[in-house]
Amino acid sequence: MHGKHAVFAAINNNNRHIERIYCLEKTFLEFKNKLNHFNIEVVSADFINKKIGPNQPHQGILALVHSIFLNNINDLDFTETIDRVVILDQITDPQNIGAIIRSAVAFGITKLILPTDRAPEESAAIAKAASGCLELIQIAKVTNIKTAIETLKRKEFWIAGLDLNGKDNLSSLAKFNKIAIIIGSEGKGMRRLTTESCDFLIKIPISSKVESLNASNAASIIFNSLNLS
Repeated sequence: MHGKHAVFAAINNNNRHIERIYCLEKTFLEFKNKLNHFNIEVVSADFINKKIGPNQPHQGILALVHSIFLNNINDLDFTETIDRVVILDQITDPQNIGAIIRSAVAFGITKLILPTDRAPEESAAIAKAASGCLELIQIAKVTNIKTAIETLKRKEFWIAGLDLNGKDNLSSLAKFNKIAIIIGSEGKGMRRLTTESCDFLIKIPISSKVESLNASNAASIIFNSLNLS
């Protein structure tokens, strides 16, 4: 991961293992007190650019880290009273995923589920888009979304899917203490089995002049409606 927000958020996360940090000399001198406890290598801007690719804003710092993605839904820290989970189905763009993570954390949601087969692994692009919030949310990758939904239902979660043909209103979400929100891709939406597993389908009312919202924008609207912040 690269950039000050992402790297320093990782430094502050006790669950994150940082293998090495590369930084420019001026960056090291500016943040010496924060960086001294890690394996640091002072390098040139060309070195960082070669590591992450050209035209990537790195702010003079790059960290090699171990992934904090979990491999089992049961490793998430569920609560017995009020709880919220986000499930992303067929969203593959790291920028969208990072933006959704940022919005989720902004509204007090700390758990997110991704499928192993149709979602990227943890990456610098996700961390950069999440702007430090990747370290503040638990993310589990599951082999089967339908099975994950069944697990959530056993834990007394209600399942709400975002759907263009949905009949339920956003205002109905806040009354549920434990709810999982499923967001599909802008083009394909949720997969059929995922849709069929939902307890209800919700639709965001928008102008007829606009076909649909970007997934991350839609997510922000839904998260705000949960009134959990």
